[in-house]
Amino acid sequence: MSFIERQIPAAIKQITEWADRNGFVLSVSKTNCVHFCRRRGLHPDPEISLNGSVIPVVREAKFLGIIFDSRLTFKSHILYLKRKCNNALNLLKILSSRTWGGDCSSLLKIHKSLVLSKLDYCSAIYGSAAKSVTKSLDTIHHQGLRLASGAFRTSPVQSLYVITGEQSLQLRRERQSVKYYFKIKSNRRHPLYDRAMNPIFGSLFAIKPSYIPSFGHRIRTLLSCHNIENPNMMTREEPPPPWRELKIATIDDFNDLPKHDTPHFVYLQLFYWHRQCYKDFKTAFTDGSRIGDHVGSAAILPNLTKSEKLHKYCSVFTSEIYAIFMVLNKIRFLQNKKWIIYTDSKSCIEALQNASRLSHPLVLKSFSLYLNLLEQGFNVLFCWIPGHVGIVGNETADRVAKSANVIMYPFVPVEDISKVLTSKFHTSWQILWDAQTNNKLRSIQSSVKGLKPSNFNRKTSVKLVRLRVGHTYFTHRHLLYSEPAPVCSTCNVVISVRHILTECAKYNNLRLRWFSKADLNLTDLLGDPPHPFLFDFVADIGFINVI
Repeated sequence: MSFIERQIPAAIKQITEWADRNGFVLSVSKTNCVHFCRRRGLHPDPEISLNGSVIPVVREAKFLGIIFDSRLTFKSHILYLKRKCNNALNLLKILSSRTWGGDCSSLLKIHKSLVLSKLDYCSAIYGSAAKSVTKSLDTIHHQGLRLASGAFRTSPVQSLYVITGEQSLQLRRERQSVKYYFKIKSNRRHPLYDRAMNPIFGSLFAIKPSYIPSFGHRIRTLLSCHNIENPNMMTREEPPPPWRELKIATIDDFNDLPKHDTPHFVYLQLFYWHRQCYKDFKTAFTDGSRIGDHVGSAAILPNLTKSEKLHKYCSVFTSEIYAIFMVLNKIRFLQNKKWIIYTDSKSCIEALQNASRLSHPLVLKSFSLYLNLLEQGFNVLFCWIPGHVGIVGNETADRVAKSANVIMYPFVPVEDISKVLTSKFHTSWQILWDAQTNNKLRSIQSSVKGLKPSNFNRKTSVKLVRLRVGHTYFTHRHLLYSEPAPVCSTCNVVISVRHILTECAKYNNLRLRWFSKADLNLTDLLGDPPHPFLFDFVADIGFINVI
């Protein structure tokens, strides 16, 4: 502590001097100090002064919406989150009446905007809290999903996730943390870069399970758990300044013809006429391809064919823009100064036209190369052409891109990571759902993709959700009142939704009447879409009002 008290005043002095020079005034009344320490036992608080006044030492402080307590347990912040989210849930309670309330999709949008937005904010930071602490937020999420879907209070939480198509808070926090890690990795100037890329004290955390690992160690565990590779990231590029409003030169000879109703020979004739008009310009054809895990880019120049395979996490857009980058990088060493770059990707041309407003590193690299070529006296034009209409250069580029097998640029832009993480965490969610062997909804819906929204009114859709989940007022109210489970007087078995709809013998005649057969399964009745006579049958057996 004595060492800290010697170092901090020097830092405060530098800050105050900088503030005085630049016209800022630091308010002593709005300044406080938190001593972050997990050491047990009494120890004196530091005495730190600002402008001659002692800064008060507090146990917790709010910074950018997060409450940091002195032991970094984040208990105070999570209690604060619960209070805020409970207030937001009150609105959802009003709108989720089982008779006249809004539809499930609208209520889920309200839940996402009012509740999940608060829970997701800085979850990568407070996600380091103990599981026993963060678990208290799950009740907020579960209550919102029950209100939106109308599911009965005893419904399993895994069924709630699938019926609404929303992941658990733990998976959401882990995905946000991994996404933030890759964002840090793409920016070497980030203050957390060294600690996240090269975490220290690994052996300490290995022998002390009670210690919460640092961010870098937690991320490595998550990458391994969810089978996510840790590729090299493309570093961030500075966009051109706004006063350099330069636009790429484009040719729009093919833009006026809609591709869906224009014959191929029309495009070919137009292309031959176009080449006569620009016969002084050399041609370069580019294309990118993604098939499964194979991502490739190709550039076709006169007497030169260049192809490269990219990392499997790269998107089609990245492969297309990288092909343009290869061409620009190549023609700067050639003697010809006039070039037309043909691509079948309109999105790449639009991105280059708006480079000052985008952050994709390859777009910015390509635009910077283009400006350098202009300064060297090059005349480079970009032209969109339709793909797969018989233009030889485009067909060759497409074929070469699909057969590229050498990785020369093993980097991934941070913009492509989001879709990869969505897929990986979706797979992890599916594995958790496959493990639910005794789940009633699992027998109807084997995928976590969820069920399509129905066109029923709120009252009917709530009944459908409860039938699919298998928890209704009649079959599961005994859990709330500590009563014995209801037993079928005819079959002498515990009554369940499956038994009522498909198994009970006393309803066989009614099944024949409404479904033309007595031997049914739940998928036939409650699948996607549900049987058209489902609720007629349920009403006929007198079950409709106790769901």
